[in-house]
Amino acid sequence: MESNPKAMILCQGITDTVAFSATGTCAGDFEFQVLNSSNSVIQAWSTNDQYISTNLTSETYFVETRCSTCPGVVIQDTFLVEIIQEPTITADTFICHGNTATVSATEFPNNNITWWDNETIGNQLIDSSSYTTPPLFEDDTIYMQVDGTASIQNSGSNAGSILITEAGLHGFSGGLSADYLEISNLYSSPVNTAGWSLAISNSYTNINLVNTSLWSFPNSFAPCTMISVTDVLNSPNYWGNNMFWNPSYPGWAAIIDDQGNLVDFVAWGWTLADLAGFAPTIAGNVITLGSEWSGISCDPACTNVGPIPYSLSRNGSTDTNTEADFVCQATSLDLVNPGLNCGWGSVYGTCTQEVIVHIDSLPFADTPDTTFINCISDVPAPDPSIITNVMDDYTASPTVSYVGEVSDGNTCPEILTRTYQVADSCNFVEIYHVIVINDTVAPVLEAAPADLTVACYSEIPTIGTLTWTDNCMGSGNVLGTEVSGGSACAEVYTRTWTITDSCGNSATQTQVITVNDTIAPIINFVPADLSIQCPSNLPPMATLPWTDNCGANGTISGVEVSDGQICPETITRTWTIADNCGNTRTEVQVIVLHDDIAPTASDLPSENVEALPLPDISLITDATDNCSTTPVVEWVGDDSDFGYCPENVVRTYSVTDDCGNVAFINQNFSIGDSMPNAAFTANPTVLDDLSNGWVQFQNQSTGASAYTWDFGDNSPYVYDTNTTHQYNIGLTTTYEVRLAATSDYGCTDSATIEILVVQGPLYFIPNAFTPNNDVNNQLFTPIFVAGFNPNDFNFQIYNQRGKLIFESFNPQIGWDGKYKGTECPEGTYVYRVEYGTDESSDPEVVTGHINLLR
Repeated sequence: MESNPKAMILCQGITDTVAFSATGTCAGDFEFQVLNSSNSVIQAWSTNDQYISTNLTSETYFVETRCSTCPGVVIQDTFLVEIIQEPTITADTFICHGNTATVSATEFPNNNITWWDNETIGNQLIDSSSYTTPPLFEDDTIYMQVDGTASIQNSGSNAGSILITEAGLHGFSGGLSADYLEISNLYSSPVNTAGWSLAISNSYTNINLVNTSLWSFPNSFAPCTMISVTDVLNSPNYWGNNMFWNPSYPGWAAIIDDQGNLVDFVAWGWTLADLAGFAPTIAGNVITLGSEWSGISCDPACTNVGPIPYSLSRNGSTDTNTEADFVCQATSLDLVNPGLNCGWGSVYGTCTQEVIVHIDSLPFADTPDTTFINCISDVPAPDPSIITNVMDDYTASPTVSYVGEVSDGNTCPEILTRTYQVADSCNFVEIYHVIVINDTVAPVLEAAPADLTVACYSEIPTIGTLTWTDNCMGSGNVLGTEVSGGSACAEVYTRTWTITDSCGNSATQTQVITVNDTIAPIINFVPADLSIQCPSNLPPMATLPWTDNCGANGTISGVEVSDGQICPETITRTWTIADNCGNTRTEVQVIVLHDDIAPTASDLPSENVEALPLPDISLITDATDNCSTTPVVEWVGDDSDFGYCPENVVRTYSVTDDCGNVAFINQNFSIGDSMPNAAFTANPTVLDDLSNGWVQFQNQSTGASAYTWDFGDNSPYVYDTNTTHQYNIGLTTTYEVRLAATSDYGCTDSATIEILVVQGPLYFIPNAFTPNNDVNNQLFTPIFVAGFNPNDFNFQIYNQRGKLIFESFNPQIGWDGKYKGTECPEGTYVYRVEYGTDESSDPEVVTGHINLLR
């Protein structure tokens, strides 16, 4: 069976009929039953093969048919009744003359509202639910058209849809970093897509920024096929390298038909608030979503899974306009997505309503006559009642109001133009009233003050104001002006008062004042007389302040004269001032310059010399005087103590300034030098019969330049600074060595050391040592000086239990405080030393205790 039509468009409140036809063999009658989308029966089984729709809302129906003789076999078909709901129109149906009118209507999903200037044949005004007219000056009628679409899926019918079926954000096989879009024609017949275009977003933050490149559709879109665009250079379907997409960032794509309608849309990553504000301008049309996208965006994190690129792919033929239409799956560029079916049916319909706009015309009134007056004070107050013969087409009594006035800027005459406004319920016109003002009467000015003679300018009274009256300006005060005659002592001033009205009529008064000064000025703060030491103490000559009886003041510079003498010198300073009229004042200061302070210099440093040098005044280099002059230096004499090693002499110099003030400077001399200090060391100081007898002597004397060595064994003297000497070690004895040290000037000191020669052993054994890893006292070793055989030597260490813990046969190797590499604890240990001598065949044995300290 089949429904006809499969889908219909009805304007709200209009009825229409759907006819049913059944084919096949039926022994009885074909019966039909109609159910709504909720499977409720709305027309029970009967032979009625029609359904009359009286719907108020859109509905999908199911029609069932059966043969009356075989009611158990039921066949079903589907049809759709789409209702174009009557929009609510909001319109300016009554406007003022020359204003625009705005009309708008509520727009429902899947409907398109346009405005026209004629009901049937005319011009489209705008493709939008809202329209604003140009300024209107007479009544007009505007027509609204609502377009609707009804679609129904039926695999057996010639139906379908054009949809975005795949959006690749991160590549495909052969273009791993590329972006692409795939669009499918799911109709089972070609679709004319001439003028259609594809638009994409151009920002991650502003949803209304559109890529400047639009991709145009073919003139004919083949049935059940797809087309695609990519950003792969040189590919047949290359869009351009500016597809502004990346995984995890927002974006969108939209199909726009040749009428600027939004055919299909997909978004990813944008918030619901972003989508609510979607209104970009594409190809000159403002595009809004309406029902083309009503849900949240798809998840933008659709990228690679392993090495395989994934994309947003439509998961079936449904178009719910939400993210549920798309899934993230492996890319299939130019391949039909799983679940897509061809065949969707659509019908279109249009409903029309009219809106009448009425225009309110401008009101009318007569212009009043021109008014002439003398003074601006005579200008009458604004009065709307002077506007007469007021009329209007809609308003019975238009209102008249005063707006303001404007002057032409001229005087005598001045023209004022007043504006009144005549207004109906929404319009107004302006009516003008002209007023002319002209004045020819001069003002009246009071008499000026009497003429005056004064001594000083400060006695001149302040110039005041005089009172005036005028027929138009009323009354007031005017300030006078003053002019000098140009002469001084006496000087004459003439004061003038003039008042002029706005039309040039004037009145004048005058006063004469004479000024003459006979009193000399006064010099203030004259410096007192001075007595000073030095020219450098002479203060600079100051400028002195002065004042005059007539209020003048300032400063003056003086003149300075010396008497030409010195020690003392007398200087006289004089200041003189005269006022503008030749009255003069003079003041004097006397300064006496006399230096009575002696100069200064430093004593010369003491010197140690072989002979007393000659006096030398150039040695005194820091002689200074309180008055900054260079003093005279002279030798006075020498004073000696007649001593020896050394002799001490005091030399005296005199320092004299320009005024005869004297200071004395001393220098101490030491003639000859001090006694030297003799000292030396000997190594060794003990010799045994096993040594070679040599001793090394190291000189440590100071203050000497010559040396004499006496070795105490009657050998010749030696005069070296340092020396060595070999002694006879055949017997035990003591030698006294003497060193005599002599200075440059013959002063002598001496020092002695004894050298001991012994027969037999000589040794030293410490009683403690500290093997704590510092640089001192790390080994315990018996120290033999002489009298033993180093080849017959045995050194042993025992702990407190009597255990041997160290043994050495070399007198150069001592105990480091360890046993088998481990540090021994602090405490007392026993040592045993056995050594041989040349004097006996039996060895000598020495024992004792050693303290180990950490």
